[in-house]
Amino acid sequence: MKTLECHLHSYSMQNHFIHLPEYDVFRFIDDAKELGFSGVNISANGPDYRNLGGTTAAHFANIKNHLQDNSIACELDTSDTRVPHMTELLKVARALGADTLRVYTRYAGTASELIKWTVSDLQQLAPLAEALGVQIVLENHEDFTGMQVCEILDAVDSPWVNALYDYGNSQNVAEDPIVALQAMRPHITRIHMKDHIVIQHDDQYWTQGVAIGEGTLPFSELTQRLLDMGITRLCFENSWGYVAPISQTHGPLPTTDCFKVFDRAPFIARAMPAEQALAGELKALQEGLRHFRNICAGLGYRAL
Repeated sequence: MKTLECHLHSYSMQNHFIHLPEYDVFRFIDDAKELGFSGVNISANGPDYRNLGGTTAAHFANIKNHLQDNSIACELDTSDTRVPHMTELLKVARALGADTLRVYTRYAGTASELIKWTVSDLQQLAPLAEALGVQIVLENHEDFTGMQVCEILDAVDSPWVNALYDYGNSQNVAEDPIVALQAMRPHITRIHMKDHIVIQHDDQYWTQGVAIGEGTLPFSELTQRLLDMGITRLCFENSWGYVAPISQTHGPLPTTDCFKVFDRAPFIARAMPAEQALAGELKALQEGLRHFRNICAGLGYRAL
C-alpha cells in the first residue's frame, strides 16, 4: 500500500481556537500528531496572524521547534496577494520552516481587473519565493473560476507560483468541481479537501460545509483524479458549520449531482453556543477523517 502525505488544516479546529482560551497553535500541532497527520496547514489571516497566535520572531521559532520535535511538516495560509503583505508572510513562512504559502485575492473590481492585479503581484513575488524556498499557491477561493486561475498562472509563468485546488470552492462561482479541476490541472501542487451541500434560503443559494462524507461533492472521484495526477500531499479541512454565498453573476447552477439543492436554513457554527459548536466540530472531524481514510484505503493508499 502506498503512503499519502496528509495535513490537517487549522480551520478544522476553528471553534476550538475561538472558544477555548487554552487552545493554541501548539495544542493544534499536538492534536494533528495524535490524529496521525504528517503535517499541518495553519491559517495566518488577520490580527496576531489568526491561528499562529503571535507575530514575533521568538514565537515563530517556538512553533518551528514544536513542529520539528513532533516531525510535523507545515504549510501557511494567508489571503491578499498585495506585494507588501505577501513579502511579510513569505518571510514568516520561512521562519516557521513552511514550504508553501497559500493565498487568494482580496481585490474588488471586475474579473479582468482582478486577474491583471493578481498577475502583477505574483510576478513581482516569484523571485522572493524562490530566494526563500517557499512555494506560493493561488487557491480557487470563491472568486476565480478554474480557467481564470489557469490564465493567471500561465501569465505568471514561474515554477514557484502554482495552484491550490479546493474541492468545493468552485461551487461558489457556479462551477462544477470537476470542471475546475480539469482547468487547473497543469498548475495544481496543493489541495484542500472538504465537503459541501448546496442550500437555498431567502432566495439565495449557499454552500454549506458538512462533515466529509455527508455532502454531495464527488469526493471519491476528485481524490482518485488527483492521485492519478501524481499528487502525493492532501490537506484535510473540516468545514462543518461554514456557509458562503454562491455568486449570482456566473449564470445558472450546473445540473450535476453536487449541485442538488436542499431547501433549508444554513447552520453557522460561530452562531452556536460554545458547547454545541465544539462538540459538532469534533464529531465532524472524526467522522470525516474516518470516511477519508476508508476511501484512501480503497484506492490503495495509507493516509498519514
